[in-house]
Amino acid sequence: MAKKILFAVLVLALAAVLVFVLISRQKQPSSPDYRSSESEIVSPSVPSPTPEVEKTPEPMPEPTLTPEPEPEPENGLPDIDISSWEYLLVNAEHSIGDYVPELSALEGGHLFDSRALAQLEQFIAAARDAGHSVFLSSAYRSYSEQEYLFNRKVSQYGGNEAVAATIVARPGTSEHQSGLSCDITDRYYELKDASLENTALFKWMSEHCAEFGFILRYPSGKEEITGVIYEPWHFRYVGVEAATYIVENDLCLEEFLAFYE
Repeated sequence: MAKKILFAVLVLALAAVLVFVLISRQKQPSSPDYRSSESEIVSPSVPSPTPEVEKTPEPMPEPTLTPEPEPEPENGLPDIDISSWEYLLVNAEHSIGDYVPELSALEGGHLFDSRALAQLEQFIAAARDAGHSVFLSSAYRSYSEQEYLFNRKVSQYGGNEAVAATIVARPGTSEHQSGLSCDITDRYYELKDASLENTALFKWMSEHCAEFGFILRYPSGKEEITGVIYEPWHFRYVGVEAATYIVENDLCLEEFLAFYE
């Protein structure tokens, strides 16, 4: 009997607890509605898009151009500056007055333009190495020396200056005064006339002179142009380029320089 009473008490207690829990839940406030109305929703601040700046296109690099080759001078002429000292023209129409070049001493006490001295020495040395007997009979002559020689020749021709001038230049118009000319003969050949062309020395020098920058200044057949008789002993320095062209084309200096006018 006591057990039944205890059981009934437990059931009642459990029932009371259950009722209490249910009542407590009903009294709790409902969960707040956290959803805001559309009017209360504040949209997050979205930055307006930055307008794109139009970029200036980078300039294209200019193509590297291969320079065109310089045109060859007309008629295949050497590309030279004819105002340079080695092309100084001296003749009856082109006086150099009392011009005096920069001079250096040569063998035999002769003088020559210092800028071409080494080339003349090499020219003479090469001729001797080839077995020839070289004699340098004349090189630079001053205005006063030329004046003396010219007047002497005038006397020999009875005062005829025109004839004398075809043999000895008037003072101021002599190649020798330029310091760029010299007379070269065979040491054992006494005559200084056209027959000198028959010597082995002349044949060698006329064939090789351009290699050293020299030309035969008064060649045969050019007397009307140079105004001077044929002189197979008179050599003139003009540089290798000009000398090569002059010799290869059978020119005198006047004809060569006329191409550049």
